Amino acid sequence: MGSAVLEKELAKYEAEKPNLLSTAEGKFVLIRDDGIVDLFDSFTDGVKAGYVKFGNVPFLVKQVTAVDSPANFVSSLLAI
Repeated sequence: MGSAVLEKELAKYEAEKPNLLSTAEGKFVLIRDDGIVDLFDSFTDGVKAGYVKFGNVPFLVKQVTAVDSPANFVSSLLAI
């Protein structure tokens, strides 16, 4: 697989971060490939929407914050 998983999604987040911070700080953004899909009030809502829309494929749900802190989740913990 020539590229890292979520590379495009993370690049899109970084490119859009200034705009997202001014309009949606604290929300959770759902990104697939190089497109912003939607914004959500919770991480779980974003993940559920991602699975409904895309199925079991890589997509990014990330909280819009000025300073990033690492967090790891697996779908089996979300009771989806």
